[in-house]
Amino acid sequence: MELGQELPITGVCIVADPSRCPPNYTLIDKTFDRPEDADLWRDSFFGRRVMRYICVQRQIPSQSQDVLVDVTLIVEKDLPPPGFSVIDLTQDSKEKATQKRCLCVRWMVPSMTKDAITELILLTRAQRRAPAGYTLVGELNSMNLCYKMGNIPKSQNSEQTVLKPAQQGTIAPSYNLAPLNSSLPYDVAPAVPARSLSGGQSTMTRTGPPEQSANSLATGHINPISGAEWKMNPKYKQLLELQNLYVPDIVGKTLMDIERQYEYDFSMERSVSKAQSLS
Repeated sequence: MELGQELPITGVCIVADPSRCPPNYTLIDKTFDRPEDADLWRDSFFGRRVMRYICVQRQIPSQSQDVLVDVTLIVEKDLPPPGFSVIDLTQDSKEKATQKRCLCVRWMVPSMTKDAITELILLTRAQRRAPAGYTLVGELNSMNLCYKMGNIPKSQNSEQTVLKPAQQGTIAPSYNLAPLNSSLPYDVAPAVPARSLSGGQSTMTRTGPPEQSANSLATGHINPISGAEWKMNPKYKQLLELQNLYVPDIVGKTLMDIERQYEYDFSMERSVSKAQSLS
């Protein structure tokens, strides 16, 4: 590893006591733009002071170790977005971690993404724009949270997962679990080869590795439906042979056209209501 190389974040927590920062974690106790206190729980000067600080861990991850790929902030009463987990308690005292807004993080195994968050910083409230190379997340207790993305370095003992043949004479396919081309840590649709539209049976065959969950990618477990043949329903085959289809034109209507078409004066209702009031 080159000197100064940025490592992905593999752990995030919040502590109530700065002296209790977990081993191998870095305490974020100062803002990035100015050397001010980065306490997430700034309260009044009276009574016992409550403190909250973010701690992060950086290292070269193993294939089964999650890396931080996204960060967001939510209101206390809101549910976290899909795929995110909430840091709601402090690591050392198991107390409430933040006020009003909660810190949410999203993790993913390195085999699913080639980029990860390498740095979290806090800016003073006056600094509303993220520094170059950083992304602004939002305001957290009068400070602005930002993160920086970077490439995930490969571990020295990382190897491609290969399925060995079960018995002699039987050749089992090897599946290369290379990182996805996209740097976004989100699911993408599996590639499907082109299929013939005329003649023969329309069949979709997967050429890549079997579908696996995010957790199973690190262990090489195969999805139970891997190897299943995917075919198009015969009733849809005729749709591929249809030609010269007529698609009617849809004419847009203005507000005046709609009011003119559905205009109703309610004269009958008014006359009935008036007759009932006279009787």
